[in-house]
Amino acid sequence: MLKSLVGRRLASQLLKGCAAPVRHASESAGRVNPFAGSEEPPKKFVNPFGQPSTETFTEPVVTESKEEREKRLKVLQLEADIAHQEGRRVPALEFFQDHHWEHVLTLPSRSARIKYFAFLWQIEMKKQSEQRKKVLKAEETERRVAEIKKEREENTHIIYGLGHTSMFLRIYDTTINHWQNNRLTRAMQFAPKMVLDCSYDEHMNNREASYAAKQLMYCFAENRQNDEPFDLHYCNAHMAGRCMQNLKRFIPPMLNPEFPINIHEKCFTELFPKKNLVYLTPHCREDLVTYDPDDIYIVGAMVDTVNNEPLSLAKAKRMGLRMARLPLDRYLQWGSGSGKSLTLNQMINIMLDLKKTNDWDTALKHVPRRKVVEWDEQRRNEKDRWAVGTRARKLNVRIDHLLDYEEDRRKVSSFATPKKVRQRTEGMEFKLDTWATGKQQKTQRQN
Repeated sequence: MLKSLVGRRLASQLLKGCAAPVRHASESAGRVNPFAGSEEPPKKFVNPFGQPSTETFTEPVVTESKEEREKRLKVLQLEADIAHQEGRRVPALEFFQDHHWEHVLTLPSRSARIKYFAFLWQIEMKKQSEQRKKVLKAEETERRVAEIKKEREENTHIIYGLGHTSMFLRIYDTTINHWQNNRLTRAMQFAPKMVLDCSYDEHMNNREASYAAKQLMYCFAENRQNDEPFDLHYCNAHMAGRCMQNLKRFIPPMLNPEFPINIHEKCFTELFPKKNLVYLTPHCREDLVTYDPDDIYIVGAMVDTVNNEPLSLAKAKRMGLRMARLPLDRYLQWGSGSGKSLTLNQMINIMLDLKKTNDWDTALKHVPRRKVVEWDEQRRNEKDRWAVGTRARKLNVRIDHLLDYEEDRRKVSSFATPKKVRQRTEGMEFKLDTWATGKQQKTQRQN
């Protein structure tokens, strides 16, 4: 306990020593002349997670040197190592990678670091659990193979069936993988081309960039599984950006020369003729009527959960390209509260079916059913609402005339002539003295 306490104090002192030059620079910049007799102004607390205000403050920008950054990184590594030795939810130092420490250096407080360490600890526990399951599965496989060998040695007859003597060849996953890669190689030579514009990295935050990389990975996988795939080209790819770094983690061999994927750092206008380029953007007014195999369609690789600006429309106009959008409103009836945004892999699947069938009804089946309302269901709902309204109108009977107690109640019926709604009835005056006392009922019975 004493050892952990000493280590924690040492880490806190080192952190204070690293932050001292930055605080000294800010204090020297905001300090007033001591010979003028004025006091030092109080420091204003700024919430690092708050929304940026519209006011402009002229504060000096303090740049951190490389030595200070390395020193602060060593202190943070010491802090993580001490927390791991204490048994907290912090992974070991061997688990951390360079991009993990880069993110840790950007965190503003210790509580944010603790939350991020807990997130990484959960990932490490899942990996360890998967490794343990693999070891147990390998042991079980070895035991089963040993039993099968022993059974075959004892039995001298031929055994037919799965895993024994068979007339069929076993197809492995690597065989299917090579076959699909060969199909992509053939598509590079003869299939129509399609472009994914990866130049929107600066308009996305970390989470959106991760989502965009995952959707780009799905685009490659679903295009490869199709019978007639596109020749996909990832253009404007900034390899040091967040999107491409995440995509490299999802597809590790994507930079190998034999892997069938086209990644270009150049723009698509430098690779293909400008007259054949068509930018698919949902913000333009012209619908895409038919698929033209001579055109090269461009899809912006951007996840805009926060930023809904028409960036693809502005880029297409700036480059002087033709634009088109999918005719979603013409063929689909959108449900209430459903967004019309589609993912990148859904766009690829729609274009693949459109290229194959040239039928929008078939191509737009890839739109999630939760976002649209089927025409049959819509007509059925309208018919049910009309039927309910008709029955309600038939049962709408005026009963206000039944509240008037006439001398002969047997003559009262629902078909009598109703009185006006605001007609004053006799004997119904409100009397405060006799209210809720039973006197009024007694006098009515006596009469």
